[in-house]
Amino acid sequence: MEQMSGLITELQQYYSDFGAVAADPSLLDRLYDEDVIFCDPVHRVEGLPALKRYFAGMNGGLTSCRFEFDRSVMGGGSACLPWQMHFSHRQLNKGKPLTLRGCSLLHYRERVYYHEDFYDLGAMVYEQVPLLGTMVRGLKKRLGGAGS
Repeated sequence: MEQMSGLITELQQYYSDFGAVAADPSLLDRLYDEDVIFCDPVHRVEGLPALKRYFAGMNGGLTSCRFEFDRSVMGGGSACLPWQMHFSHRQLNKGKPLTLRGCSLLHYRERVYYHEDFYDLGAMVYEQVPLLGTMVRGLKKRLGGAGS
């Protein structure tokens, strides 16, 4: 168990400065299995080379990105990691900082072989586009008030 909690700690340290991916994607070799499956609300990628390309592409518009992790839950080769992502992107919110809450589900042995991120894509992207953002926020408000 100590080795596995070490893996999760190393993964959290890695994501605490996500910009390091662009500088040295080989860091992923220590964390992820060669046959890793990575899923988020936007993509599903299979294999470590594809994951490296995906992360490198994500860094294209980011001016900063870091994760803060809340208390994680681990057991039986799985971990649930709640987080807050603090980021700035040239095309979102006029480049000003944004915060997004989410959670990662990991399955691992020696390294992570399955990683799925859960977050509100609307909060990340759609609400930051001027006209579309107004519509999405209005819809959320109406749906939230429907049960009142």
